[in-house]
Amino acid sequence: MARETCPNPAGPSLAAIVPTLDEASQLPSLLASLRGPEWLDSAQEIIVSDGGSADATAALAARHGANLVTGEPGRGGQLARGAARARSELLLFLHADARLRPGSLRAVRAAFEDPELVATGMCQRIDHPGRIFRWIERMANRRVSWGWIYGDSGLVCRREAYERVGGFRPLPIFEDLDLSRRLKRAGRVGLVSGAFLTVSSRRWEREGPVRRTIKNWCLTLAWAVGVAPERLARFYPPHGEAKDRNVRS
Repeated sequence: MARETCPNPAGPSLAAIVPTLDEASQLPSLLASLRGPEWLDSAQEIIVSDGGSADATAALAARHGANLVTGEPGRGGQLARGAARARSELLLFLHADARLRPGSLRAVRAAFEDPELVATGMCQRIDHPGRIFRWIERMANRRVSWGWIYGDSGLVCRREAYERVGGFRPLPIFEDLDLSRRLKRAGRVGLVSGAFLTVSSRRWEREGPVRRTIKNWCLTLAWAVGVAPERLARFYPPHGEAKDRNVRS
């Protein structure tokens, strides 16, 4: 039996999928940014895939009308469970500490009018005034234009392409790059210049922006040349709210 799809009166339907673990302080702002005043500015489905939060994350997701999925922690598995629940034509994978600027979903939908496009990322904005963060943003946007999309750039893909390439794998790190690399082989991947995603600076501030950025580059290069994600995960400590239990959230 074919899977039912959401109504499509003005463009492709879109599901936002958010993996969480103890993100009660961040989640409400993200969920609010996904509810725009018009159909094109809103997510038709919001799916929170929780990995066993000990705080009020699950209750907040339900209170804001999100579809809650629960299971074992681990971003790859959480994202895969969330995607399996979605019925929409486009899948948007977001970190819990992100917020969409108004009009971003409209720009994403417009981009997917190109039938050759299978996946995109958004222009990253970091909520910190420091000049070095503007440089980090430019590098992140350049990376997305190359087809390497981290979750903090808002990976969006066609559900058909996602399923065709096998979806997220249960990797301990770089599950987003693993998927975006497979999507790039399936079609065109690019940056949506009119879509903006504001992300928290907490991860860079915790280790220092220069140190964190250099570490990210080194780990990404090691992954690109074939070092096993299980080995790399030892150099990428968990972080997040509460006890920092959510790896790369």
